Amino acid sequence: MRQVTGWWRLGGAVLALAALGAPLVSCESGIAPEDMELAQQARVRTYFNFTGTEANNGLDPEVDNMLIQMIDRAQVSVDFAIMGFSRTPIIDALVRAHLRGVQLRFVGDSRHMESGTRGYLVMDRYNIPMMVGNQFHIMHNKFFIIDDRFVVTGTGNITTTGYEKNDNNYVIIDDPHVASDFKAEFEQMFGGRFGANKTVIENGNTYQLGDTRLEVRFSPQEDCMGRILQGIEEAQESVYFMIFAFTKDQVGSALIAKHLEFERYNVCCDPGRTQERLRDPELKATCEASVVCAAPFRQKEVRGVIDRSQLHSNGPYHEAYRLIQAGVRMRLDGNDNSFLPGDYQAGGGRLHSKTLIVDPGIESATVLTGSFNWSSSATQANDETFLVLQGRRVTDEHKVWWDAKWDNAKSFGNDWIGRTDYLEPGAIVFNEIHWDGYNGEVDGSDFGGDDVSNDEFIELLNTTPYPIDLSMWVIATKVDFTLGFYPGTIIGPYERFLVLDHNIEPYSDLDPQEGISAFWGGDFVMNTANDQRFLRLNLRNAAFYLRLIDPRGALMDEVGDGGPPFVGGRLNVYGPNPPSCSSAAGCSLGGECRFGECVLLQTRSMERVHPLKPGTDPDAWAACEAEEGGEHVNAPYRSVVLATPGEPNSIGDDYPAEEPDFRAPTE
Repeated sequence: MRQVTGWWRLGGAVLALAALGAPLVSCESGIAPEDMELAQQARVRTYFNFTGTEANNGLDPEVDNMLIQMIDRAQVSVDFAIMGFSRTPIIDALVRAHLRGVQLRFVGDSRHMESGTRGYLVMDRYNIPMMVGNQFHIMHNKFFIIDDRFVVTGTGNITTTGYEKNDNNYVIIDDPHVASDFKAEFEQMFGGRFGANKTVIENGNTYQLGDTRLEVRFSPQEDCMGRILQGIEEAQESVYFMIFAFTKDQVGSALIAKHLEFERYNVCCDPGRTQERLRDPELKATCEASVVCAAPFRQKEVRGVIDRSQLHSNGPYHEAYRLIQAGVRMRLDGNDNSFLPGDYQAGGGRLHSKTLIVDPGIESATVLTGSFNWSSSATQANDETFLVLQGRRVTDEHKVWWDAKWDNAKSFGNDWIGRTDYLEPGAIVFNEIHWDGYNGEVDGSDFGGDDVSNDEFIELLNTTPYPIDLSMWVIATKVDFTLGFYPGTIIGPYERFLVLDHNIEPYSDLDPQEGISAFWGGDFVMNTANDQRFLRLNLRNAAFYLRLIDPRGALMDEVGDGGPPFVGGRLNVYGPNPPSCSSAAGCSLGGECRFGECVLLQTRSMERVHPLKPGTDPDAWAACEAEEGGEHVNAPYRSVVLATPGEPNSIGDDYPAEEPDFRAPTE
């Protein structure tokens, strides 16, 4: 653990005096005058761990040693609310404090107690008063209150993984009023009130401590999410974020809105883009009407580093895909320091911080951090700590750490397969689209989606002779996100790549999903659980337009014009004047009798006539002419779903004409 500013020289001496109950700065302390001034400012002290980029190249943590020292010097009490709890030296320090008569009380997470986490078992063995709770969600706090004066908190659990493997940031606060604020939260939980059962305690929650203005909030009762949105909205020049769990669309939308605001400022005010403004009268008018430029010009930006394990586990629900679609610059964390090197999900190697840095370097500089992830669970149900730190020193310290994380981070594709700078639009194209899912029901508009199923597909085609990494590419409409490709998604040379959402049976919590699917053999399957609560591949039939966007924000291909799809879709094989009937027996071809008319629905996909024609050109597309569905259409549906997913189209030129020679992109 390393402190990132010059006051690291103070650490041991000042904290030793403070932990013994002495004033934070003493004339007899022997501290140099310039260090005394820094100590007076630094009643809020920030710490960061430097885990390295792989096993054994990180730095030895120090903040856990600080915590141990403070526990060893505690005179009256240690109250602590923590979730993960297995760090042996800290467990041992708490036992020593208990044996010498310091009052210990512990609030924990019910599932960690049930799973037998070591710290919980040791506290129970020594009969240390304990309350665990929030069994349906999590008690996610990570804080210690020592002698009702010091608070130690942060983003990391009290585990070896938290201190040595994951990227985390910490805060030590010296103030009895702040300690009282944390203690009020502790008392609620210790009394058995967790999550939404807690109440707001009016105790000020904003404090001026030396050079730092500190705001303390607790979730879910004190609207931590609203404060994050406020912080983003108030940003004047820059927003930098590093985040573990990120599924809250409100934060994604706020970051996108701020990015677009900053981009508008940049294009209007950058002297190097004057000619661009002059060439575009509409842009010039917008700039003159709504943007005030400051001199000298400084680029405004939103940038972020995200955790790779959460990107995988949250799949397309991660907000990173929406941010990519909007052009926000991001990277994947470069922390590979896990207990199984090379596997960043095996006991460490995570970007576990949940931190937003706003406007470092100017007077409005602010850091928003704590245990609070950007998720609905953190907002509505979990027990969480949330801090707002305002001041240039603490913000600059966090920005130095963020810069290190950004510099060590990975692009969304790290080798030549993942690079996209050599690709031109048309390298990958939409090749076949089944936009009108067949579920046996007449569907007149399907603007929002079928009520019964989502048996639709998108087929992409790689028109190049080399593999392309689709990691973090997105398919989107003009205004929103449709789907994103997980890291590790590859499309081979001249390969067709099939995206499916093909489950027929509606979701039920009680029943297995055993219904026959319309399609099989997909390269990328949306919502395999067939859970209607999650994202589906459901294309807009009345307002059809799709874009394929790479991680740079470059448009690779597009299809449609915002109206109905050009061709294909569902029709009654009996034609516009079907025969009358009184029962199914009166209908030939195996049709059904509905409302006195014979009905036998077929749906045809929309095929690209040739991949080199623009996808927005209606002449580039034709309805599939196959007499029955292809090999990736399951047998029960081949007579009604006429499409060729994953194989050559029924019409147009097959592409390529001959087997390609593999070659890597040139530099």
